[in-house]
Amino acid sequence: MKKFTRWLVSKSIKDHRNINDLNVRARYGNLEGWTSIVINLLLFAVKITIGLSIKSVALIADAVHTLADSVTSVVIIIGFKISKKPSDKEHPFGHGRTESVATLIVSVLLFIAGFELLEESIQSILKPQESTASLNVILIIAGTIIIKELMARFSYQLGDMIDSQALKADALHHRTDVFATGLVVVALIASHFGFRRVDGIMGALVSLIIFYSAYVIAREAVNPLLGEAPSDETIIEIDRLAKTFDGVLGVHDIIYHKYGQTIIVSLHIEVSDKGSAFDLHELSETVEEAIGQKIGGIVIAHIDPINMDHPQYYAIEREIKKIISRDQRVDSFHDLRIIGGALDKCSAVFDIVLEKDTDEQGLYDIVRSVRERVAEKFAGMKTAIRVDPSFVYSVKDQKALSEKGGQA
Repeated sequence: MKKFTRWLVSKSIKDHRNINDLNVRARYGNLEGWTSIVINLLLFAVKITIGLSIKSVALIADAVHTLADSVTSVVIIIGFKISKKPSDKEHPFGHGRTESVATLIVSVLLFIAGFELLEESIQSILKPQESTASLNVILIIAGTIIIKELMARFSYQLGDMIDSQALKADALHHRTDVFATGLVVVALIASHFGFRRVDGIMGALVSLIIFYSAYVIAREAVNPLLGEAPSDETIIEIDRLAKTFDGVLGVHDIIYHKYGQTIIVSLHIEVSDKGSAFDLHELSETVEEAIGQKIGGIVIAHIDPINMDHPQYYAIEREIKKIISRDQRVDSFHDLRIIGGALDKCSAVFDIVLEKDTDEQGLYDIVRSVRERVAEKFAGMKTAIRVDPSFVYSVKDQKALSEKGGQA
């Protein structure tokens, strides 16, 4: 199936390898959408005709589910059409998130269809009607399962090629139709042997399958709309790319935004304060270009000059690292600055990175605990501790991690 999908894409989609181009993505959406519409309308015609003729509520419910697949495919085509529109004054980041909006609409339509079908199924259980299906009818309906499974794989493969949640959601919709039709076949066989209530029961189960698929699709749609967290692999790759350049002493405060296909990355790179403004600016642009080529999008690298001239700088840094390594809720720290001369008259200013699920009370307790432990080690030295917000990321310090592992 994968070979066929790739062959079809290569023959029907111009410049098909350029998957970051919104026009190319729209062509993928049109291919999946129109293929789905044509096949689903044909299957709906077969199912509804047979369902009405043999009075099977389960088959009628399955037919409606199949028709809903066509409706959702129309929504997806429209979503891709809108998402390829260029940015404008009202939408400076483009319309890429329309794909997620289309996916959410698919979910809502499924919920509505599920409720209506569940109501019909309950009525069929309470007041079962005689439904008879011949062996030929059962075989025809069973044959539609193969078609829908192939359609599910086709849609998922297209979605995987361009990393589209909308197409993957439609694939899940096709897959639920496979399970739903399987239940219908069971209902038809049971009705053939006189078990009339099984038809309504299977219709209810089909409705539950629709509810589940609607929930999964909604979950996948809402995350990009709300602003989902980047993967660990993405953050680690950004950190690695920045640190490959001489002069970059550390990386922190990585922020990753994604608006459809528009990606914006910002990060702070720690450098020696001895470098000239020109050299540091050139370094930041080099880092930005390297990350942009690998990750994509727009990259902004902020320079953080670090002064390590204080005679106790490394001793203080070493003790702070030991202190935070004992608290499993603290990932790392950065931006250490020592302001002043003597230890009893200076201030240590630094940022700490906490686990993402730390609540407000936990944040307060951690800062107080770190401040008290630093004061125990360096009497008289003041501390100013800032906590990074949850939407910024830093790769965990490996030494601190190993020390934490030893404490566990």
